[in-house]
Amino acid sequence: MELIKQGFFLFLFIFFTVLTQSTFATVPISGRSLQGATAAEARLNLIATAESFLGTPYRFAGIDRRGLDCSGLVYLSFRESLNLTVPRTSQSLYNWVEKIETAELQPGDLVFFITAGTTVSHLGIYAGGGRFIHSASEGPQTGVMYSSLNEAYWRRTYIGAGRALPWDADTNQAMIITQPAAQYTARPKQSLSWSDPGFFVGIGAAWTWGGFFAGSPSAFRGISSLVTAGYKWSRYRAGLELRQEWDRALGVFRLPLTISLGTDTLQVFAGPAYTFGDPSLSLDDGERYYSGGGAFNWGFGVSSSFPPIRIGSGALSLYGEMAWQSYPWLENDSFNYRPDLTANFRISTGLRYLWKLPVMQ
Repeated sequence: MELIKQGFFLFLFIFFTVLTQSTFATVPISGRSLQGATAAEARLNLIATAESFLGTPYRFAGIDRRGLDCSGLVYLSFRESLNLTVPRTSQSLYNWVEKIETAELQPGDLVFFITAGTTVSHLGIYAGGGRFIHSASEGPQTGVMYSSLNEAYWRRTYIGAGRALPWDADTNQAMIITQPAAQYTARPKQSLSWSDPGFFVGIGAAWTWGGFFAGSPSAFRGISSLVTAGYKWSRYRAGLELRQEWDRALGVFRLPLTISLGTDTLQVFAGPAYTFGDPSLSLDDGERYYSGGGAFNWGFGVSSSFPPIRIGSGALSLYGEMAWQSYPWLENDSFNYRPDLTANFRISTGLRYLWKLPVMQ
């Protein structure tokens, strides 16, 4: 009886081994397996299906919309777009595809990475323009998203590319000519990640605090708004900022234009500001006047924020600022640190939202 059981299990092992090898024997997928679709249509359908999973959370061994790992995304994209069953793991997919040079990459091909150990441990679907769709398990953002092959981490872990769907001159011509430009050749970048390099714009609003020193009537000193544009690298960013500020304590309106440099959580900024009105503080013993009204003066400061909350293609953050704005006391006055510190030093807190601009591929 034991010999019969062992023989049965041996038969099952051989059967499934042969079945698996025959199922994944055609590399790459032949045109006959595309069920009437052209190779160009198959590739575009594959990418469109993968895009439909953008924002799906990462889940180890996940294979549905509740969660996907990297190979689960590829497996499910092939199954839903083309009704094709492909190998299930990153290494088996790497073994299965036809290896191609990076210079030969076309939308719909696969890209592979060794992120840990010595075997292939990650992959994605190439979408053109140096970008690929994948399901990330680590980093500032996880789940299904777009990333760039030009990012330092992916350049370092990249191992090669592979082709599962047919590609030839006819396919290339079909994807350029038959597809509307908005769908392929000039499609905006989808699901931009805040961690991706690129240009950004943003807005913000802040409350300026008073009452710490002499001359400010209450804790509410004024309000400010922020309009900014700049460029973000993977870690650092630089921006040009227009900061409209109403200073209730001094009775002036400022229009600073500053340049900021830093990270998502810490920046320094500096630039000129034009002041509308004549700055003065109301003290118990009378008004104290300052120069700088109707002129440009320099200011500088530091801005710090909590780690941003990723929302869509941007980042929302609660931030605080300390800034020095130059309002000298008049020549006939002597330095009085409490009101003069109030006039030149400000503290504010607020919210800002920065978002990525779409990039044409």
